[in-house]
Amino acid sequence: MFRGTAIIDGSPVYGSRQRWIGVGLRVEDRSEANAAGKPADTTRSRGPVSVPDELGRSVRDRYEFVILGAGCSGLSLCYYLLERGVDAPILILDRKRTFEDDRTWCFWDVEPTPFTRLALKEWSSWDFVSAGGSATQTNNRYPYKCLAGRDFYEHALARLAESPNVTVRLGEEVRGYTEENGEVRVETSGGTLRSRQVFDGRGLLPGSPVFEEARQRAVWVPQKFLGLRIRVCKPVFDPERCTLMDFSVDQSRGLRFVYVLPMGEREALVENVYLSEADVSQAEHRAEIGAYLESIYGLSPDEYETLGEERGYIPMTDHAFLRRFGERIHNIGMLGGETRPSTGYTFLRIQRHCRALAAAVVSGADPPERTHPRRLDLLDSLFLRFVRERPGECPEVYRRMFVGVPPDSLVRFLTEKSTPLDEARLVRALPKTPFLKLAARTLLERPPAPGP
Repeated sequence: MFRGTAIIDGSPVYGSRQRWIGVGLRVEDRSEANAAGKPADTTRSRGPVSVPDELGRSVRDRYEFVILGAGCSGLSLCYYLLERGVDAPILILDRKRTFEDDRTWCFWDVEPTPFTRLALKEWSSWDFVSAGGSATQTNNRYPYKCLAGRDFYEHALARLAESPNVTVRLGEEVRGYTEENGEVRVETSGGTLRSRQVFDGRGLLPGSPVFEEARQRAVWVPQKFLGLRIRVCKPVFDPERCTLMDFSVDQSRGLRFVYVLPMGEREALVENVYLSEADVSQAEHRAEIGAYLESIYGLSPDEYETLGEERGYIPMTDHAFLRRFGERIHNIGMLGGETRPSTGYTFLRIQRHCRALAAAVVSGADPPERTHPRRLDLLDSLFLRFVRERPGECPEVYRRMFVGVPPDSLVRFLTEKSTPLDEARLVRALPKTPFLKLAARTLLERPPAPGP
């Protein structure tokens, strides 16, 4: 429903060259553009993120903890384990060979995290636009923040490098793992490892049994997007306001909106997002972004340059993901159900779960089965069903939410910090008849979620 440029962990697998679910940023060679006199992009570093040498020090084959996937959840979990004083050997494995500035996480600043201060940009006002009208909300209490992948990786890796018990091994593929004899045997392309506990944060792999079960048995809405990070030759953006959803665009191929994050008056990330099964090529996404820039900002193609590109696929589903297999294997990140079903947001959920999981591991307590109120599961399923079954009515529903729900209440709902009063305000803003019918069906059909 509401997109953050989000996400998702580590390794996965959609497409042939751009192999991830979530966001991938392709930084282009600007040498020709610069030679032609266009401004160079000097605001961000280019190339891979440097991995501190200290993180490659261990060659052991037995660890206390093995973390699969060096994405947001894997690095965050290791960070929180270290903050809890863990000094036992920790290994992080990932098939990728480098850390790239390959994604962006967005979130409302409703709670502190170790990474919040690294935000590249924040906005206290955000716009909603549809054919039925527009709305602007302002909230200085909970600003909307944007965190660049490079800044997250550099900060997390620097913290990990301070601890002599942490090793990061890249370019190593996990082939399987088995719990046996009080430990977990992990088979990789580099050999066999053993660990007391394993945490799998490699993402939701298309074609895997979990992926197919969720797609076939649960409510499933694919969020497909492509975004361009552009620099414009003249000031056209308001850097104090972002556009969360602009539904005024063509809806003939499925529910679609455009998402605009201005980094300044001349630079922005502009994303084209479909909440449908529509088969939209990358070229078509780019053409639709170009048409939007011309229609809304009066920009012709020769008035801006593309600095980077993001594209991905986020499964929005109410599938009841398991957070634990056996006694010693834990799922984290998307595989652990840390993508909010009705929104696609992931970053804050990952932080909450990894923080709580690290605390449980250190104290010997049972790992948390959930870090959000159970009552929100029903609302998530309800919104997902509405998007899937009544997409043409969604822009008006979202408009009513933006217009009819106070900013604080709406942000708390979107970040799973809402009170029952906040949720009552949200429900009051929705059209009653269709949602009551869907609520009855949802209660009858939705399987129970695991955990208390």
